[in-house]
Amino acid sequence: MHRKPSNLLVLLLLALTSHAASPETTSSKPLVSDNSLGAVSVTLTFDPPVVRLDHDTLLTVRIASPSNVTVKLPPLETRVKGFTVSGNFDGPPTTSVGKSIRTRNFRLTPLISNEYRIAPMAVQWRDPDTGAERWFPTKPVVLNSEMLLKEAPGRDIVAAHGPVWIYPGLKGFLGYIMAALGLAALGYFAWKLFRKVRRAVKLRRMSPRERALFELSELMARDLIGHHRVKDFYFELTLIVRTYIERAHAIRAPEQTTEEFLAAVSHDVRFSRDVVKRLREFMQAADLVKYAGFQPDPSSVDAATSTARNYIETDSDQSHIS
Repeated sequence: MHRKPSNLLVLLLLALTSHAASPETTSSKPLVSDNSLGAVSVTLTFDPPVVRLDHDTLLTVRIASPSNVTVKLPPLETRVKGFTVSGNFDGPPTTSVGKSIRTRNFRLTPLISNEYRIAPMAVQWRDPDTGAERWFPTKPVVLNSEMLLKEAPGRDIVAAHGPVWIYPGLKGFLGYIMAALGLAALGYFAWKLFRKVRRAVKLRRMSPRERALFELSELMARDLIGHHRVKDFYFELTLIVRTYIERAHAIRAPEQTTEEFLAAVSHDVRFSRDVVKRLREFMQAADLVKYAGFQPDPSSVDAATSTARNYIETDSDQSHIS
């Protein structure tokens, strides 16, 4: 036993039928462009016939020719303006009234353009009777475009005549901050490395005497005595003298104890007794500061600095100190 549809269902069906048949929703008739020469014809069909930026346009190319004729068309991508070809597919070949019919469908995606057109295409084939090449151009097709807004925009909608800055979100902002800090740190370390390399190259080009005097001037510029770092000052002062002797006389002074160093120079003919005596006094006074906690007065500090400078400046192969 069949049940009658309810009144609600009938009303719903009537509403859907009336909506589908309304003039506002009925699609427009496709635009057709026929082109032919002799037994060869090419038909271009555009659906919908009006370009809308929110819809793709389907272009169907129908080629009808005798079965023994092969028709060639140029690539569509070179003939369109205002569109980009987003894809294509072929329909099944058919035969009608002794003619072979081939169809190819193209999906055209509209771009923002002042014109939407298909330029003429050269339709080429070879005449099977004479063997001659034949061709004819298709007619150009210009499609009308439809605005997305059917009414004038409100005052809060304005045209953008250039790039518009969009402020980043919190995550993007933090990313920019981290990237900036990373670049700053990288630049700082690159600058430090550059200075270090430049200093090393500069020192390498100096003679032992020039290098020792340069290192001594750097030590004085740091003012370790003024910062109450007397022990550090004496460590570096004696290291400068020991390193100079190693570079100038090939005696491994920095690795030796004071007694080992003094014993080595005492038996070296390049060091006179007066030089050895002055070096002994200089090294032993420095050891009192470095290892015994002795606090020298300013005159003692000046005397130690003068001894180091005088030795480096007046040293020669005979190692005389003025």
